[in-house]
Amino acid sequence: MGQQRKGMKEDGSEEIFFKKVLGCLAMVSVGDALGMPAHDMTPEEIRARFGGPLRAFHPPFKDSRVHAGMKAGQVTDDTGLTLSLAKAYTENGGKVTPLLVSRYITDWVEGATQAGLGTMIGMSTRQAVRAIQNGADPSKLCHQEKNPMIGATNGGAMKIAPVGLVHPGDMEAVVRDTITVCLPTHGTQTAIAAASAIAAGVSEALSPHAHVFSVIEAVLRGAQRGEREGGRIARRVPLPSVPERIKLAISIVLTSSSILETTRRLSEIVGTGLPAYESVPTAIGIFLACHGDPKKCVITGANIGNDTDTIASMAGALSGALKGFDHVPQEWFQTVEHVNGLNLKATAESLVMLSRRMG
Repeated sequence: MGQQRKGMKEDGSEEIFFKKVLGCLAMVSVGDALGMPAHDMTPEEIRARFGGPLRAFHPPFKDSRVHAGMKAGQVTDDTGLTLSLAKAYTENGGKVTPLLVSRYITDWVEGATQAGLGTMIGMSTRQAVRAIQNGADPSKLCHQEKNPMIGATNGGAMKIAPVGLVHPGDMEAVVRDTITVCLPTHGTQTAIAAASAIAAGVSEALSPHAHVFSVIEAVLRGAQRGEREGGRIARRVPLPSVPERIKLAISIVLTSSSILETTRRLSEIVGTGLPAYESVPTAIGIFLACHGDPKKCVITGANIGNDTDTIASMAGALSGALKGFDHVPQEWFQTVEHVNGLNLKATAESLVMLSRRMG
């Protein structure tokens, strides 16, 4: 990084922390861009259409349901909304409310729609934004819905990494802010449990003493607490328990003999679709199966099928935060930054400064 960053401790702990924050953001975007062209495909279709496992950035095929017309290395709403949440935090002194979060989400959705990228925006987010634009209270919006799947998809978890990044080691703050962030668009105990799992895992991964199993333990505690408190504050829907599905994913990983067997069983038993109780436990299972290796995590997520961009992005968030920026494939990082006009180092700097002020 050249010069020592201002305020960095002589023992290097601040440098380690910065690299973990940047590693998380980098792998969110890399996983998103890598998995983007394989969205909606089966694992067999991915291998057939890409001539083998997906291991490089590709443009989507013309028949892509949601990503047609995008470029190789381009990110989707997973990264866009993650960075929108990071911006909400840094521009408002770390204080977020459902109304504030809804404004940043709405601004991003409107911009993406105007750019011709509206097809990538998920059902729950799109419907919530429409209601908010019509004057609905974002903190109460979830209680007006009757469809159990609206607000129970992975759209809360896919953008939640900044919550963990600004609250390292603080489970109470992580779950509190996760509920706040989820209420406008994903105000169900299912989505909140899933988002709390990812945010808590990222929060733990920032510790210099974190390891794969300490992250998994934090993930499970976050999911349990998020499900309990989310069910009390948000809308309770009749869907599978996210903590129990995470336990199932962990069991599959620990009882499989290879990564191929693991991914097959995760796909067939846990699932890889939009519901938060499918893709989030599967992403966590991938993180465990790949021992937190960032490159392996995003490649595995990009090839597992169905919601590949989101799964690879969430597994990337956990692994990037654990291993740090030195383990991020630099060519991939540079490509994603160039294609999308990102400056993730500046975002990481702002989040680090905010986290330290709040701590």
